Amino acid sequence: MFILGVILSAISIFIIYKRLTFIVFGKKARGTIIGYGNSVKSYMGVEVYPYKVKYKNDDKEYIAYSLENISVAYGNIANRNLKREVTIYFKKDNPELVTIKELNGTLIIGIFLLILGALGIIL
Repeated sequence: MFILGVILSAISIFIIYKRLTFIVFGKKARGTIIGYGNSVKSYMGVEVYPYKVKYKNDDKEYIAYSLENISVAYGNIANRNLKREVTIYFKKDNPELVTIKELNGTLIIGIFLLILGALGIIL
């Protein structure tokens, strides 16, 4: 149980670190969710799509993929949050990857895994 707790804690720290570095060290912009990226399929009948976001910075227009994603069952078409105006954070050195302020699923998963990891280490 200890090893599983350490692994879950390490994964959660990476997830939280990745999102918070975008928020703390990144630049803020307004963007629009225009679609989804390529899907990742799981063994349990679920497909996961990253959000595709369009935003402007320094008079240049970028299309980027977000850390946040949408999960749907096989065969279903993802259509949630399309054409939604969002606040995004990005880094100047990698403008093709962003995090969306309004969607906190990544942060919630990171905190949940940290709690599970801490319980695994303690117990």
